[in-house]
Amino acid sequence: MLRTAFHSRPVSRLAGAALVAAALTGCSTSDAEVTPGQAAQIDALVAEYVPSIIPGLQVGVGHGGQVIFERGYGRADVKTGAPMSNATPVRIGSVTKQFTAVATLVLHDRGKLSLDDPLTRWLPELKYPQTPTVRQLVQMVAGVPGDDDSDIMGTPVETLREPPPTTVQLLARINTRGPIAPPSGVYDYSNAGYTLLGLVIERASGSALAPALDELLFRPAGMTQTRMYDGRTLPGEAVGHFRARVGDAWLQCPDLNSGFAAAGGLISTVADLARWNGAWLDGRIIPASLLTVMRTEPTLSDGRKSPIGMGVANLGAGVGYGAAGQTVQYAAWNATYDTGLDISLLANGSNNGRDADYPRAALSARIHNVLRPDRPVPMPPPATGDGAGAQDLADLLALCR
Repeated sequence: MLRTAFHSRPVSRLAGAALVAAALTGCSTSDAEVTPGQAAQIDALVAEYVPSIIPGLQVGVGHGGQVIFERGYGRADVKTGAPMSNATPVRIGSVTKQFTAVATLVLHDRGKLSLDDPLTRWLPELKYPQTPTVRQLVQMVAGVPGDDDSDIMGTPVETLREPPPTTVQLLARINTRGPIAPPSGVYDYSNAGYTLLGLVIERASGSALAPALDELLFRPAGMTQTRMYDGRTLPGEAVGHFRARVGDAWLQCPDLNSGFAAAGGLISTVADLARWNGAWLDGRIIPASLLTVMRTEPTLSDGRKSPIGMGVANLGAGVGYGAAGQTVQYAAWNATYDTGLDISLLANGSNNGRDADYPRAALSARIHNVLRPDRPVPMPPPATGDGAGAQDLADLLALCR
């Protein structure tokens, strides 16, 4: 249910309101200084999707860690009519994996672990014929099953209505299933693998995952509105919405359980994401040398290149990098462009997971080009997505109201 791309970019950043204003053709360090014409164009782009395609959307634009535009559209809760504000916390799904990867690199930088440690140093319970390294786990080339991992993480319905597997159960299931390939044999996008990575972070840091991320990442970045999902939607947070197809009534359903913490469990705001993008890319969180490590795609054993580095995928030469997250009822996007703009989109609705109905990458590119018509980025390929199968969809709808 969680799919993603990731991002990074070079460390050099422009700082100061005057430089921001010059670079953005009228945008500066506050929403009010984005020209009225640019703001109206962004509003018009969002109006193509809210409320007809998604119930609510939060849009944020950052530059060097400064929030230069943030606005909420539509509803945070369709049933109560509560509006989506620019500060409404929203689940970010697999954009979380970017944080998990960077936390691992922070621990490496501090000497708490090494990327080249055998995974069994931290997870002695793992019984694989060939032991992958921490580096290979972050790169998703460790052989841990990904696309077909329902026997590990739970079936789609189990992830919604059942508690997550315990650590003992998770590792036993991974051992029973076995690797899909030797280390560096294949790239396979793996929620189970990043769940294991969360355990590595806990054991290396000596702390539970949530406080570890707070100490390693959130506090240094100045993020105050970000937390780990614990099974509760707190007052003021966006309520998720789901429907089988565009035009149906919005339903409120269970969402992925807290077992996806390191793989997709964070809740945040676009302002916090702007602060995050500034902090981890300007050297405050990890040094430039580790950004290079993140961006470097590993070579697989057959000589082919993996499609991503440590969870960072290029949007195109000279364009930038982007991260997407999808849960049952939320859709997130966080992109960093080579022009210096960071664009985050947080939505609280899903039309059965079909990206074609709400093409986040395309909307982000269009917003970018409103603000930087002098350096437009190309439109990404049309989004696709088949959604849940008939039985999974029927089982899911039975849990909704």
